[in-house]
Amino acid sequence: MAPLVANYYLTYRCNARCHFCDIWALDPGKEADFDTIEHNLEDLKRLGVKYVDFTGGEPLLRTDVGRIYQTAKQLGFYTSMTTNTILYLKKAHEVRGLVDFLNFSLDGPDAETHDQSRGVKIFDNLVESVKLALDLGEYPVLNHTVTAQNYERIHEVAELGARLGVRVWLNPAFTAYANYNNRKNPTPAIVEAIESSGRKYRNLGYNKAALEFIRAGGNDTQNPRCKAVDAVIAISPNDELLLPCYHFAQTGVPIEGKLYELYRQSEIVEEYRQSQGQLKVCEGCTVWCYLIPSFFQGVDKYWVLNQVSYVGEFLARKRFLQHV
Repeated sequence: MAPLVANYYLTYRCNARCHFCDIWALDPGKEADFDTIEHNLEDLKRLGVKYVDFTGGEPLLRTDVGRIYQTAKQLGFYTSMTTNTILYLKKAHEVRGLVDFLNFSLDGPDAETHDQSRGVKIFDNLVESVKLALDLGEYPVLNHTVTAQNYERIHEVAELGARLGVRVWLNPAFTAYANYNNRKNPTPAIVEAIESSGRKYRNLGYNKAALEFIRAGGNDTQNPRCKAVDAVIAISPNDELLLPCYHFAQTGVPIEGKLYELYRQSEIVEEYRQSQGQLKVCEGCTVWCYLIPSFFQGVDKYWVLNQVSYVGEFLARKRFLQHV
């Protein structure tokens, strides 16, 4: 089965300082140039990838971000972007019509909460970015990271989304970032808060498989559900193939123009494919960037809940757009 998703890290640079993420503290190193990214996208197409999540860091910090998205769309990929919106007002026209899933990060329902979490004053910019995106005919979604610090205020986030005329996607903070919250994420209380809020507010969406996986305690290395290598290709800004994934990368293999051959034929990729979800660092993992694509492979309750979630969200967004 072909990998479904590529998590393409365009940069490790970030202009926010989120308390639950450390990517902004990484050494950004030398980033790949446009020609290198274009060649890797062509290889991703050959490998059968359907969806490219251009991520970071803050992807809009790349001066060639418009060219990158244009190339991806010309190759037939579905694309996504999650941005903190600091640069969106300046670059919205550059990426207009090129991002299938446009996500604006939101940590709280008001300026004080959101800005404190993000480490910069950005809430007003977020609100203006939503308005601009809608004016441009885009469909922005507020991507709300639910943490131990904010899960009791989901109803306020839902009300903010309703006022702005957009849907909200609830994303439980996962274990890779738990160190930044004293390992309080994710918790059963967060699961209950997401589910109860989702029943009450029609503009909220969430993944049912993810919540069920939290209840189960995350990935079990003795019976792993994660297929990080089979389902996802993770590429660093420095043109490395990250194995088995970005968040718990054990190695970064230089791509050097040979992504297709590297992924299909190299011994090191096969080694990590055989051990995916079984490493010590994989125990209890709930990193959705890799688990959600994994749930599309292998039919079980997570496959069913994953399918139900995406079909339900598609229908909900369709209804929502009809009333906007």
